[in-house]
Amino acid sequence: MSDPRRDLAGHEAQTTPERHRKRRIALPFSIRRHPDEETIQRGVEQWATRHGLLADAQALERFRRHRITGLMTAGCDAADLDTAVLVVEVATLAFFLVDQQNNAALTGRAAAYDRLNARLRAAVLGSDVDDEGNPLVSALNDTLQRLGERASDDWHARFRHDLILAFDGHMAENAFRQKTGLPDAGGFPSVRREASFCYPLLDMLELCHGIPVPSAVHDSRPYRMIREAIADIMCWTNDVHSFHGEQAAGEPINYVTVLQGAEAWTTDQAVEEVCRRIGLRVEDLQSARRELSALLIGRSAPRKVREAISRCVGGFESWAGRMEEWDRTGTDRFAPSPIGASGLPSYVADLLPGSQD
Repeated sequence: MSDPRRDLAGHEAQTTPERHRKRRIALPFSIRRHPDEETIQRGVEQWATRHGLLADAQALERFRRHRITGLMTAGCDAADLDTAVLVVEVATLAFFLVDQQNNAALTGRAAAYDRLNARLRAAVLGSDVDDEGNPLVSALNDTLQRLGERASDDWHARFRHDLILAFDGHMAENAFRQKTGLPDAGGFPSVRREASFCYPLLDMLELCHGIPVPSAVHDSRPYRMIREAIADIMCWTNDVHSFHGEQAAGEPINYVTVLQGAEAWTTDQAVEEVCRRIGLRVEDLQSARRELSALLIGRSAPRKVREAISRCVGGFESWAGRMEEWDRTGTDRFAPSPIGASGLPSYVADLLPGSQD
């Protein structure tokens, strides 16, 4: 049986990847930035260095070029510095864990990644997990501890649930990689959004707007739809901008690739369809915002609560809008990256447990 990823790579030799990487996807969101990004960046660098995520000066420089702070502070522009630093720390963990997922796929070390995933999962579920020298486990333990009393028990339960969803999503993605096949187009969006870490990061952004989102609101249909739409918009936008690199690596976890396989489309056709669907998700988001506003008024929610929730959703939109900019012009993460002797892109440090399986 032929490998559909290899077939697609050959089929698309005539495409111009740079055009898709730099494509502007118009999103009707107002982007706000935190005024103290440099201070937040320094705080995150110190935290990441302390836990071994940044092992040397070269790793620190690579991290600075990624500019994760410039992405995440678009969703927490009014947060106090300590909260904003925590937001960027969780995002940094998410990016580094995605790198280790790719590390395992590219170097044939699925078992090592599974061990890391299991230890992170146990820490999230409340087990006393020793970091055993692994920077990701150490950093996660520290961040969970420092979140402490910053939010309600309900918020912590949701945050931990959403972290577990992300770990589950990674395992589902890895199953597709090991089959050297393409995910089903119908089920792909759900797996993609859960594995992306969008949900726990949306939870973190909730902490930035003064009043916790009440569970009754969080569990309501329109609020769930808002979170799903934001996650899809961000994931699919990223899939357009990162497609060129993922296609070259034979990576199947990309909506452009999945639609190509399902419909036998060219890259241009699949990119256009993903962009069209992003537009539809923007419409879904706007509809859900109106529905949520009507729901809050119908429940006689205090004005202070309504305004805080509106600011929170506006923060989500600001983050999504900044993601589109960041993909194109704000980071070197999606630029062509030299491959080292390890077989990994130059920006990926090997943080998997053990040197080999």
